[in-house]
Amino acid sequence: MVGGASSSREDPGQSVLEGQLAATAARAEDALAQLREREQELRTALARTMTLEAEMAELHLRPEAAEVAQWRQKAEAAARWQQ
Repeated sequence: MVGGASSSREDPGQSVLEGQLAATAARAEDALAQLREREQELRTALARTMTLEAEMAELHLRPEAAEVAQWRQKAEAAARWQQ
């Protein structure tokens, strides 16, 4: 009964603090889970951005290559015409 007697005489403020601590710990765990989820979303967005940037760079080069091909065709046609 000694254990029971001491627990019945605990400071009510202590149990309130323990409850607040538990609630704060739960909020911290929720916040951490949200941060991890957000981090994953940001990593996915960054990867997508990098992919789009690479695609944009590639698309930018294609018109230049196409222009070069047109210039070559025109130059070859002009050379044939002059012959």
